[in-house]
Amino acid sequence: MVIFTLAWKDFKSLVTSPIFYVLSGLSACLWSFIYLRQILEFAARSMAGPMMGMSQGSRNIHFDVFASHIWLVNLIFIFVVPALTMRLLSEEKKMRTYDLLLTAPITATDIAVGKFLAGYGAALILAFISMLYPLGTAFFADFAMGPLLASYLGVALVVGLYVAIGVFCSSLTESVFLSVIMGVILNLALWFVSQGSESVGSALWSSVLQHISVGQQFVTFIRGTLQVSAVVFFLSAMGLFVFLTQRVVESSRWR
Repeated sequence: MVIFTLAWKDFKSLVTSPIFYVLSGLSACLWSFIYLRQILEFAARSMAGPMMGMSQGSRNIHFDVFASHIWLVNLIFIFVVPALTMRLLSEEKKMRTYDLLLTAPITATDIAVGKFLAGYGAALILAFISMLYPLGTAFFADFAMGPLLASYLGVALVVGLYVAIGVFCSSLTESVFLSVIMGVILNLALWFVSQGSESVGSALWSSVLQHISVGQQFVTFIRGTLQVSAVVFFLSAMGLFVFLTQRVVESSRWR
């Protein structure tokens, strides 16, 4: 299919680019430093627990270590994903290859979905790298795998949303810098939108703001639970921004 051909071409271009290696290296260094510190602190508290009269099972490595790591992973992705997706359409516009793309025998849907899949594939590689840290902990600690897998399902979904937002922002401008700024702002806005629910007088609008908050939906996965409503939220949000990208690309053909 045309979509997968386009996606594969852009995916290879992304993962072999210097920016991908820079972002991967910086993210891995930060994750390594903080995760190692968290593990050492957890081990120290666990060993000190019995001496203070605490039971051996009173500490939970998922909530004490993994949850903090996953929150950090998400925080980094808020900024890294827009930097990763900035070149998908913005750079094409800047290099004037966007016009060739528009005149090619492919639809706007092919372009929007193909670009999204390329960015999503590259971002999932970073997500997998971040997952290696808690998985590696299994060699010297016993823990339930279910909550960790549920948490990383949430990571995969929230990363998909960031990618969809990033591609949409990339379709709006030929400035890669502006694309990154818009992507970060939108990502942060969806995280903090629930804060506005406290100042809204209407109970209905307060409920709506709570529901569209990424943080409110993401936290259910961190707790190790799967809620269909949260999965539907992320898939719907992804679909919305891919659709908006498709409309922007389609409108470019009529200019």
